[in-house]
Amino acid sequence: NLTLVLSLNNIKSIEPGAFAGIHLAELALRSAFESSMMQTSLQGLAGLQVSRLIVGVFNDKDRQQDFERGLLDGLCQVQMEEFVLICLGDFEDGTDTLFNCIGNVSTIRLVDLGLKQISQVPVGSKVKQLECKKCGFDDVPALKLSLFKELRVLRITKNRSLKTFEQKFEGLSNLEVIDLSENRLTFSGCCSRQFRNCSNLKHLNLSFNSYIRLTGDFINAENLLYLDFQHTTLFGPGTYPVFLSLQRLIYLDISHTKTEVKSQCTFCGLNS
Repeated sequence: NLTLVLSLNNIKSIEPGAFAGIHLAELALRSAFESSMMQTSLQGLAGLQVSRLIVGVFNDKDRQQDFERGLLDGLCQVQMEEFVLICLGDFEDGTDTLFNCIGNVSTIRLVDLGLKQISQVPVGSKVKQLECKKCGFDDVPALKLSLFKELRVLRITKNRSLKTFEQKFEGLSNLEVIDLSENRLTFSGCCSRQFRNCSNLKHLNLSFNSYIRLTGDFINAENLLYLDFQHTTLFGPGTYPVFLSLQRLIYLDISHTKTEVKSQCTFCGLNS
């Protein structure tokens, strides 16, 4: 259960095999490398078994490392349950290797990255939980994310540039939780057309966004238990029974959504 923190060092290299056979609860490598030495040094982690690996820098002043092709290739020989990549700069055009060596990691957290689109997803990926926080998406990257067939929890939060939801999630039969809170989303047709063949979806968080128009069509999300729209301006609720098909819903938050209850059947269908 040992945690090893090597952050805030100036590591020039890690000798190949130095971590072979070592088991750690956590290894932290933030602001630990000279910018040009990260890729080479990560190759020295081959043989390591670790529950959580954290790689990146601490703040914008340290953000000298951009994501280059093959930056994480050294992690192909590392066994880990959770990988955190935090506070890197821009992703070079044509860079598509982010998930090459971490596609079988159960939990991936991408925090404060210059990531504008999801990289190529390896066939047979085993990722079950994915978080993209403070990245650079303009549109919810549902098409690429739908290739993570084992995905159960997805969080895309605090992306200031994320304003549209044009793409659709499809075929994620294991997906239970989607958190799209604290973005700047504006879209209509919520919420069936955004989730096709995602029959296991139980928690949907769209709070702290801009504007969402509800149509009452939740056919692809009928198993929802938790639905949160707080602090997002809504169109539809209060005028007609938009929640009619959500028979299993046990939590609904429409506080601070500028909803005016004009219809007696505003909450019809919410039998749970």
